[in-house]
Amino acid sequence: MPACRLGPLAALLLGLLLFDLPAVTGTGAEKKGVCPKLEADSTCKKECLSDGECADNLKCCQAGCSSVCHLPNEKQGSCPLVDSNFPQLGLCQDQCQVDSQCPDKMKCCLNGCGKVSCVTPHF
Repeated sequence: MPACRLGPLAALLLGLLLFDLPAVTGTGAEKKGVCPKLEADSTCKKECLSDGECADNLKCCQAGCSSVCHLPNEKQGSCPLVDSNFPQLGLCQDQCQVDSQCPDKMKCCLNGCGKVSCVTPHF
């Protein structure tokens, strides 16, 4: 019985299909941090399927129908939106650099005068 061989067109189509699949190279290990709310990406690209597929401390996060490797937030929740038309009360100086410098569940967020401070996040 002769060996089955793919014709050039079939081999090309098979190659295109294989290159379009996401590589499953990492483990499914969950990394520290929480994915931020990302703006929806209409390309629906699948850069990753799990945190283990992302380099360093990046996490596999959803951006609409896409999944991308992104720098995570340290704590859950989202920073509240700041209305730049409304003057903010309080100190106009940086009070933190990262979430971990804030007590309890508070996050390090923009405070309305171009600086950051510890605030209660939205969940």
